[in-house]
Amino acid sequence: DTKETDPAIPKPAAKGDQITNVIGEVGRWQIEKVLLVFLAAAPGLAHIFHSAFITPKTKYWCGLAVNKETGETYIPYDISEPKYTHYDNGSYDKVYPNNTGICMDNCLDYDHDHSFWVSTMVTEWDLVCENLALKTLAKTILFTGFALGSFSAGLVSDRFGRKTAVWGASITMFIFGLITSFIPWFPLFVFTWWVTGTMAIACYTAAFVWVMELATGKWKIILGMSMNYSWPVCRLIIAGLAYGLRDWHWHLRAISGLVAFGTVLMFFVPESPRWLIARDRTEEAKEILYSAAKRNKLDIEKEMIVLKRPPGQGAKGSFLDIMKHPTLRMHTLIMYFNWFTTAFIMYGLALSWQNLTGGLFLNFIIGTILDFPAKTLALVLVQMVGRKYPYMAGSAVTGVMFLCTLFIERDVYPSNWPIVVFALIGNFSTTLCFAILYMYTGELMPTTVRAAGVGSSSLVSKVGGTLSTTVAALADIHPAIPTIIFVSLGLTSSAITWFLPETKDRKMPETIEDIERAKCCPCGGGNDDN
Repeated sequence: DTKETDPAIPKPAAKGDQITNVIGEVGRWQIEKVLLVFLAAAPGLAHIFHSAFITPKTKYWCGLAVNKETGETYIPYDISEPKYTHYDNGSYDKVYPNNTGICMDNCLDYDHDHSFWVSTMVTEWDLVCENLALKTLAKTILFTGFALGSFSAGLVSDRFGRKTAVWGASITMFIFGLITSFIPWFPLFVFTWWVTGTMAIACYTAAFVWVMELATGKWKIILGMSMNYSWPVCRLIIAGLAYGLRDWHWHLRAISGLVAFGTVLMFFVPESPRWLIARDRTEEAKEILYSAAKRNKLDIEKEMIVLKRPPGQGAKGSFLDIMKHPTLRMHTLIMYFNWFTTAFIMYGLALSWQNLTGGLFLNFIIGTILDFPAKTLALVLVQMVGRKYPYMAGSAVTGVMFLCTLFIERDVYPSNWPIVVFALIGNFSTTLCFAILYMYTGELMPTTVRAAGVGSSSLVSKVGGTLSTTVAALADIHPAIPTIIFVSLGLTSSAITWFLPETKDRKMPETIEDIERAKCCPCGGGNDDN
């Protein structure tokens, strides 16, 4: 007989927990809410990869110069009448000025080829020649915003809630993204672009943690890793916008429109029940879980739902506690290096395809399409094999693939296709590693500092992303330089991951004490569900 004081499900499954015991492992409510969070978080990520299309390589020439002796201005090349070279098959090429791409110390104003790009950051503010460094500087500042967003999202969502963090970041991103599209002054543009980027990654980081805390077992893996598809989706979005609109102003306005739609959707998403329980707000969590159970057509009385409050010490966890405890500190530092490595390689490739391989749209889209099978393979591997060994293998493959490119002579094969193939395989394995990291990191962190742990790890990845903005410049010096860095980071990351525990089939830790009780064992996991 069931007593009124008994939990909603007196005999839960061995791998269940107090949330899934009430609402089930997965149901209509979970799928609906994850879809809403996905649609709210994904569009903002387009701001990250927009930087690849806002500063593309285009032809330029001096449009107005000054004679230093007389002070008179003149036009070095008359472009009033466009010139074309016609071919027998009916095609033609535009003939550009003889001084295309040549910097002149007496040039007052540069003209740009607008045959494909209507407007870019380069053409808007003449970021060529003596102003060329400003292009890299703007990207670097943008990535510092990604770093700040990752870190602040963890702190805000741990203190004020996952939904509050997502909603606040979405609204701010929409406002500043729209403002950025109208800014006529470069310094102000860089600032508003920075704020937009900060909010973009903050929104995704908090959204990912919300999804991670929704389920347990295999559905935690499936739902959590489904958020990783946000990355290729947003890359396809920006590639489509860039090719269709070809004007950076309208790129930002279109992305902002999608972000605004996502902001409205968050109205229908509740706060994370797991966060509410960790904060001792069990009554609010009970209301949400009761509503979810009804949506999933489970016959449960609200009065029968009993939620266990976390231990007092666990409920008061903070970011500083991550570094205070030896085992958690070691796990975190290894993860920091792994995040840095995958981000440096992934962003370095995504933002520098044109410099590394000579192509922009084709290689970018191929790399993006490969994202989907890479993340799907990651999803399969983490369920069948685990987190630790697939990551180690993927990181090692990345290092080996780029090592192979060092032995292939450039400009011998059409479009450097062998180098492109090895680079795409390396990109594939790096993407697989990146998909695993979010899940792996979240499972290593206890509930009360999970968002801060994932957020700080993501911050370190954005440090790698910030430094990846130099890949294009390094490749211009010599293509082997960034390749050697990719090889070193990939192989080292694979090696040190040996010292992390396997988290497959383990119950997510609730408190930091749970972490300290588990030994760091290179030989892997074990089952701590009981």
